[in-house]
Formats: sequence, structure tokens, C-alpha cells
Amino acid sequence: MKWLVTCFLVFSMLAAQASADSGEALYSVIFSQEVMALGPDGTPYPSTTINPEQIAGMQHYLFDLGRGRQLVIETNISNAQERGLFGVADAVKRCYQYVEAASGGTLKKGVLLYLIEFDELPLSYAFEAAYPAEANWSEVRLALVRTGEPLIGPGAPLELTDLLYDTLPHELGHDILGELPALRHDIDGRPSYYTRWFIDGICELLAKGFARQESPQLLQRLLAMRNIGSVMERERIREQVFVWEQHNTHAMDVESDLYGAAMLLLTVWTERVPLDRLIGQIREQILPLDGAALRAMMEAVVGCDAEQVCQRADRAGKQLTRENVLTSRLEQSPRWGG
Repeated sequence: MKWLVTCFLVFSMLAAQASADSGEALYSVIFSQEVMALGPDGTPYPSTTINPEQIAGMQHYLFDLGRGRQLVIETNISNAQERGLFGVADAVKRCYQYVEAASGGTLKKGVLLYLIEFDELPLSYAFEAAYPAEANWSEVRLALVRTGEPLIGPGAPLELTDLLYDTLPHELGHDILGELPALRHDIDGRPSYYTRWFIDGICELLAKGFARQESPQLLQRLLAMRNIGSVMERERIREQVFVWEQHNTHAMDVESDLYGAAMLLLTVWTERVPLDRLIGQIREQILPLDGAALRAMMEAVVGCDAEQVCQRADRAGKQLTRENVLTSRLEQSPRWGG
């Protein structure tokens, strides 16, 4: 009898300050990543702390992303090139190209990626790394692989696949939106601006758009995880999406559904205004934009109130599900993998 294990990811990035012996303040950026697994009784499994500096055999690979940006891969995999390391780098390059083309923005920094190999993967783990404030990384991420697993393609571990084709474009979307002066973002410890439906809606559009480019089969799984075909039928989701805060008490399934709902709202909006043009319009705004202002903008462009937008979003989700299932069936093999 197999144990039921529920896994969820918690990603965070925050600025921290440390003091040097000289008394001067040294500023660093702390990237943290946590995966927690729960047993069938809801009890968390013991967490393993992963410190790459303490792992033997780490190797350093450098790839050019253009315009002074770099992808750095740190790994303990001795035969990483034979197992698809260059395919991983190519996927990151394509991701950068897609996000910039779709958003009309420019990504200024690179990515630091840790690929750590284990004979047996820990069920729960935590990773944290600190860097100087001037470090040229937009994202620092960790992915675990089992000994001998390929790094790219249909046989690659889901954690790494989802990182490359879903998490990375989503997070790069946050980097693009972080450059828009008028757009208000929630900050720890402050009252919410209720812009999360807009911000994460755009990031989900970018993520699922990149997944669609890479593989219809992959996209089908990612859309199913967000319940795209039915999420807007739920009254609670429609009520919560416009007041979705950074810190909340939602269960993980509700939180996931809210990502899907936000994406569908932006799908309806971008049917009228292409995504790159919409982001360009936000970039040109002078007055601060909170959630209410963005909602008013959406209603004006779509030509109906928010409840009617939700109804259109429901239809869009059902249509998207039908279209992608058909495309996935017609596609004989995934395109991602090199």
C-alpha cells in the first residue's frame, strides 16, 4: 500500500542586511526555496537542508543569455553534458526570448540554477542562498534529480521540467512587471494593493504561453492543475480573485485555482489588447495603479462589468481546455527537449 504524499512548493525572495566587522552594512539578497511533503495524516516529513557548498563534486557551467546576462548552472552531476545540460541551457534561452517578445519588456539579469543529484530524493527540503545586492541574478533556483535521470525531454523529472517551462517564465514575468513604475506590488508587512490578480494573471499567461510553444502535452497537464475548464464556475473563486492577497489563509487547492482564475481574466483582457501593448499601456501610466484601478481599466476595455468578465473568462477556460486537448492528441511527440 502506497503512502499518500502531498507536496507543495514555497518560494520566497527577500532583501536582508548583515553587518561587517568594520561596522559597515553589507546588503545581500536571500533566495530561499522550500518543498514540503505531508503524510496522509497531514504531518510534515522531516526536512533536509540543502547547502551546495557542502556537496562534493560541484561543477560550474556558464552560458551566455545575451546583453551581458548569464545562465550559471552549478551541479554535482559528473556526466551532466551527456544527460542534457546544453538542452537545459537552450530551454532557458528560449524562455528569455519568449518572455521578452510576448511582454515587450527587457530582462536585465540572468539566472543561477543549482542541479543537485541524489540517489534518493528527500521528500521535504529547504534551500537558501545569499548574494551581494549587486549580484546579476533575477532568479536563483534549485532542482533535484535522481542519479541517472535525463535532464531534458519526456524522461526528465517533473520538478525540473516544471521549473524550466512553467515556474521560470512565470517568475521572469514578475521581473518584467517589477519595472513598471505605476504598478503597485504587495510588500511584506504592508496593506495589500489587491493587484495580485493582475500581476499573477499576466505571469501565468506568460508561463502557459511558453509551455504551449514547447509542448501541448505539457500545457495540458499544467492547465489541468489549475482547473482551467471549471475554475470560474466556483462562486468563491470569483469572489476571492479580486481581493487576493499575498498573505492569506487559503488552502493550497484554492490558491492554485486563483492562479488559474487570474490567468483567465487576463486572457479575456488580452483578447482585446495584446499582452505587449497592455504592458506598454501600464508602463505609460503616471498615477499609481492598485487593484481597483486595474479592474476599472479592464472593464472599460472589455466593455462589461467584472461579473460579466468572469462569465467570459469561464467560457474562455472551457474553450482553451477543448482546444488544447485536441492539439495534444494531434501532436505525436513533444517538441521540448533540446
